[in-house]
Amino acid sequence: MQTHLTVKGLVIRETAYGETGVIFDLLTDSGIRTVSAQGIRKAGSKYAAVVQIFTYGEFCLRQSSGRYYLDSAAAINQFYALRTELESLALASYFSELIRLTETDQPQPELLRLFLLSLFHLTDEKQRRPRAQVKAVFELRLITELGYAPNLLCCMSCLTYLPEEPVLRIAESDMICMNCAEELSETDIPVTKAALLAARNAVYADYEKLFAFRVSGESLHQFADYAERYLTRRIGYPLPTLKYYHALVDMLPAT
Repeated sequence: MQTHLTVKGLVIRETAYGETGVIFDLLTDSGIRTVSAQGIRKAGSKYAAVVQIFTYGEFCLRQSSGRYYLDSAAAINQFYALRTELESLALASYFSELIRLTETDQPQPELLRLFLLSLFHLTDEKQRRPRAQVKAVFELRLITELGYAPNLLCCMSCLTYLPEEPVLRIAESDMICMNCAEELSETDIPVTKAALLAARNAVYADYEKLFAFRVSGESLHQFADYAERYLTRRIGYPLPTLKYYHALVDMLPAT
């Protein structure tokens, strides 16, 4: 028995199959759906551009025998700037890998919103944020949505809300102030107040305010370092796209 449904989603992976077909992963409010688009690579195909990776659109799907097939689609945002900025494209690919590897059986509607906001702040001329900031926000908010949020509300010893010398502790998933720290371990990261506030925003802010801050210099470096190390410790396995992203950043001139 066939059923039809219309969903909004973001293409996060596409793979050619056969002579003219494409299979793509579509991130929706209710999870990832793997969709078959037959004949999509034929010359003059009406929907070829819509199923390209990192296109957000509305997709009419046909479900049959537990599989999804594309009937029609319309693009909403194709994030064109990703096609011309290799570093941003590599970062988006890293986000895609994270989403796919951490997928659960439960609906995770905020993950689509997180991905779209991150792409928007990578590509929109007026609302751009540094790539390192977008990456760090994505990492910390993703791990928060997965149920592994760090406790960054106050020093776990003296309960000071904003200490002069904060220390973010990766192993303990919390923070402490330097005055209360008896000895720092290799997973403890001393940070500035600005880096602490950035990490708090990534973990606790409403989605409307998730990127409503700016951080730069050493504070941005500390924020990015903490977010990546915290996430990779919780994920527990290597991420090829992260390795590629870092290799690419090392090769490209600083911007």
